[in-house]
Amino acid sequence: MKKKLLFVMESMGSGGGERSLLTLLQLIDYDKYSVDLMLFNSSGLFMDMIPEQVNIISFGKSYESFVQPFGVSLKKYLLKGNLKGAYNRFMYSKTVNGKEGSTLYRDQLAWKYMKGAVTVDLPEYDAAIGYLEGKPNFFVADCVKAKVKIAYIHSDYRKLEMDKKLDEKIFEKFDYVVGVSDKCADILREEFSDLKEKIRAVENITSPEVLRKMAEESAAEYENANSKVLLTIGRIAPPKGYDIAVDAAKILTENGADFKWFAIGKGELQAEIEQKIKEKNLEDKFILLGERANPYPYINGCDVYVQPSYYEGKSIAIDEAKCFAKPIVATRFTTVLDQLADGETAVLAEIDAKSVAEKIMRLMADEKLCEHLSENLKKEKLGNEEEINKFYEMLR
Repeated sequence: MKKKLLFVMESMGSGGGERSLLTLLQLIDYDKYSVDLMLFNSSGLFMDMIPEQVNIISFGKSYESFVQPFGVSLKKYLLKGNLKGAYNRFMYSKTVNGKEGSTLYRDQLAWKYMKGAVTVDLPEYDAAIGYLEGKPNFFVADCVKAKVKIAYIHSDYRKLEMDKKLDEKIFEKFDYVVGVSDKCADILREEFSDLKEKIRAVENITSPEVLRKMAEESAAEYENANSKVLLTIGRIAPPKGYDIAVDAAKILTENGADFKWFAIGKGELQAEIEQKIKEKNLEDKFILLGERANPYPYINGCDVYVQPSYYEGKSIAIDEAKCFAKPIVATRFTTVLDQLADGETAVLAEIDAKSVAEKIMRLMADEKLCEHLSENLKKEKLGNEEEINKFYEMLR
């Protein structure tokens, strides 16, 4: 008899966590497991790529009413005489919009008002997996019955600006808490020492064979570049360092570098970054491509891959660039040494625009160094499909 699994995720947008989940769903043995997927937002670039064996289920009509625009939602509750629902919707909006702190911190505080709106009747699962920090983990902890519960943290926990005491209460309800790199797991053990026996390191899965096959398409935007092509992939969000990248592009321009810097992704800082690009007259140098369901032709065709992040868990984009043996410039975020060795498989920069620009110029000027980095990457074992066995082990 198949084991029943439930995955809970924010959406299937273009972020690293979403790409990681999509890869896992593509590799699961569906002869042994039946899989349900719940999404707080049933949209995103990867929706059409979810395997057909996955059953997508909704959070129910009450939740759909709850997440409508504030005025519409409140009116519905009041017309139905649902004063508790109206109160929860009002307090949720007040908490999310009125409190200071990170989005994840505000979600922590507001969860108690949202969870009452989730009334969907779920069966008991053999395992339930909250695949992202925040609401997916909160939901699995408080609203799901399962023999095994697994929480995923896809970043350096210390950088998430969450309330540790609130998370400790959540993590106590799980059998396993997963960090996506050894460093991420070590940080979790240090932060939650009483729960360290629950903490596991399970890397995001990367399959070079799959990526290289998908890279056979063309990256049309590169065709008229006639210069060095730089590439960055990631949500246009605070952790990803797009402000550093744009400032570095300006420095490169002032130093006469011949380049075009493409970026794949979208996010909450898009308008701000677009304005910054315009102010620095970089419209022809730093080009935002938006989301791409298949970013691999762009990685395959670039000259240098750049990861200007302030922090990461285990960067999927870096692992993907490594699969194509691309010269890489990355900032020295906390977990970068889990993936790259300075001077051997990448050139590491400080977390500032000047340093990033200097490292890019170094690679643009030194073909032998680029060849050295690429040759070393070709010698590395890059695929880690066997990580799925660590996932299966937790299910047992």
